Amino acid sequence: MSLTVDLETGRTACLDSVTGLGQAVESFSEHDLLGPSRCHGWTRLDAVVHVVAGWQEMLAGLVCLVEEQPTVDAASYWPEFAAAFGGGDPVPALMAQRRRTAAYLRPADAVEQLHELAESLRRGVAALPDRACAWQGHVFAAGDFLAIWAVEHAVHHLDLCSSVPVPPRALSLARATVEVLAGPLPAHWSDEQAVLVGTGRVPVPDGLGETAARLPALG
Repeated sequence: MSLTVDLETGRTACLDSVTGLGQAVESFSEHDLLGPSRCHGWTRLDAVVHVVAGWQEMLAGLVCLVEEQPTVDAASYWPEFAAAFGGGDPVPALMAQRRRTAAYLRPADAVEQLHELAESLRRGVAALPDRACAWQGHVFAAGDFLAIWAVEHAVHHLDLCSSVPVPPRALSLARATVEVLAGPLPAHWSDEQAVLVGTGRVPVPDGLGETAARLPALG
């Protein structure tokens, strides 16, 4: 259960995903941002504010360069994340996100902050050297660190239900991550369908055999 992504592949997918996510958010009016997302219990605006918080954390990881060997890769990070933060009653986390979102006077304020962070993030991602990053108690190879964020962005881009397509490199990386964790999905499925099923955004269809028990692979 491993997936190693080289730095330039991770960098390209991550930069594409930051731009695509920003374009998806811009495709909605403030009123539309208050509508439901694919993430149960969240509005689109909740997803945006979640990404804002994530990008603030990501910036910290980009500057925390270490000489240690990686402890996780682009796939093995996700079970570690689930063990640390998943499980149990999901309601408190959902309600906490709603409180964070309510701190913004208007949706436009969160969107403005998203775009400001995106500029800093692009510079940080573009400048990241091929050195390990320490973040969330783990050590990542640089390409794997950028890859997990490209996957995160692709998933939340899909959560927005936007007409703006998810950048294909990020979506393909998200599918690859799901298949490393859960096993091969039907070849005729689009990457979008594979990621939606693999992240629990849509029900697992019949006929997947043992793979079905390992889905969703990440959330």
